[in-house]
Amino acid sequence: MNVELAEIIINKLTQLGVKTFCICPGGRLAPFLEVLSCSKGLEILYFYEERSCSFFALGRVRRDRRPVAVITTSGTAVAELLPGVIESYYSGLPLVLVTADRPSSYREQASPQTIKNPIDLFKDYSHCSLDVSELKDLKLNSWYPQRGHLHLNVAFDEPLLDSTPHSIDFSKHSFKKSVSIYSDLFIKANEKDFQKFFKKCKKPLILVGELQYEEKPIVEKFLANYDKSFYVEPLSQLHYLKERLYSGEKILYYGLQQKEIDGVIRLGGIPRCRFWRDLEKLDVEVLNLSSPPFYSGLSKKTLNFSLLDNLDLLKKHLSLLQYKNESLKDYDREQSQKWKKILETYPKSEDAWMGKLKTYFPENSQVFLGNSLPIRLWDRVSFLSNQRLLVTGQSGVNGIDGLTSRFFGECKTALNNFAVIGDLSVLYDLSAFWISKNIPPWTLFIVNNSGGQIFSHLFKNEMFINKHNLSFSPLARLWGLNYESFKDFEKFDAFECKPYSLVEICPDKESTDKVFKNYVSFWDT
Repeated sequence: MNVELAEIIINKLTQLGVKTFCICPGGRLAPFLEVLSCSKGLEILYFYEERSCSFFALGRVRRDRRPVAVITTSGTAVAELLPGVIESYYSGLPLVLVTADRPSSYREQASPQTIKNPIDLFKDYSHCSLDVSELKDLKLNSWYPQRGHLHLNVAFDEPLLDSTPHSIDFSKHSFKKSVSIYSDLFIKANEKDFQKFFKKCKKPLILVGELQYEEKPIVEKFLANYDKSFYVEPLSQLHYLKERLYSGEKILYYGLQQKEIDGVIRLGGIPRCRFWRDLEKLDVEVLNLSSPPFYSGLSKKTLNFSLLDNLDLLKKHLSLLQYKNESLKDYDREQSQKWKKILETYPKSEDAWMGKLKTYFPENSQVFLGNSLPIRLWDRVSFLSNQRLLVTGQSGVNGIDGLTSRFFGECKTALNNFAVIGDLSVLYDLSAFWISKNIPPWTLFIVNNSGGQIFSHLFKNEMFINKHNLSFSPLARLWGLNYESFKDFEKFDAFECKPYSLVEICPDKESTDKVFKNYVSFWDT
């Protein structure tokens, strides 16, 4: 009953909202391929590498706000999905994994392409994992996308194609509406919890991390009427708010030192800035208002509640605060002017290049920022322009894993799709380019600084850097992409962006080092 079981599974997944199927073909999943090839009205994309496939699917979940299915064959192909599954778990993006397997009797016999208990690979990160050999094993009543990812390990015996699949037309199928993360998941705060926080904190900083679709307009409206200190990270997509602190995250340390800040209220996702990590060792109270899965991002004890369910309570307590932050805001503006002059002095530095890119992107473009240098550089130069941009990224549980694949998955039709990703990150995800011409047009800016230069400011040992002298021109030729390379602004100013382009930005290391030293010194003084 292989083909019949595959038909039932595909039908059930579409009823749960799945419209996109990302497939890594292999002989064992032949029943699924036959069923999908006879179906209409579904988006079916093919990949040759499972890890890249899973990160692309994550991008599609984020873009379309509905679960996406990844279908692979058996053996270690299943294990290749683990990085994407972990990212899915910590970012709250629902993947559906369908892994085609051999019958369970083959397990632990060293049978080819058979591993023991495949569903155990993801057991710490899965809401629902089912080992399916026949229809009665398919118990999906308890799963829905807001719960997290779903794993179906489906055992097919031979002959794999035991019947002819029906032709199914999904073009008129009423797919479930896009996923709302707020369906029934909330943590309502207790009045006493807020009272306890605000009894200790009279000058709290509002720090805004990644915001979900439902959260952004509400938080934007809230901040538009807020007259005290707030700092927005790149993935908040609120860098155009003029009243924010914008000289870079160093202003936050300064505010603590000068006792202009005595607590932190986080809105949205876990911040990417170094300041958040340093809160681990700082004696500062933290209140988190976020979206599911409600992680604090800190090992120390903090208050954690859902954002939209508790924003009115937050407004109430903030309205009772009497302090003003004019001195901190004034100093923030002074520092930003000093910082701007440094960038103008060293136009070939990494920081200056990021500032140039930020002003290059047209209003309302989508910009994907890679970990961890690009997103930090963007944060430092955010004050250079206030255009509205849809800024996205990846939480970084996997570091630089799958960034290009994730970007390709997020590319939207009728939008300018840009990404700024580091050289090692691109090298680590070369499989991503397999799908690069079958998606909406995009432009990828590669910051080629000849290795992981972010470590040069952290450690003296050069083994961390992974030095290289590579050019990405051969990569562009391999996949038939447009290619440009720039070392200075003069040529870049005349650059006209073409669809499906790799654009290599090559900063000057000496200029970058001088900028970093100047940046540190003017904050130290």
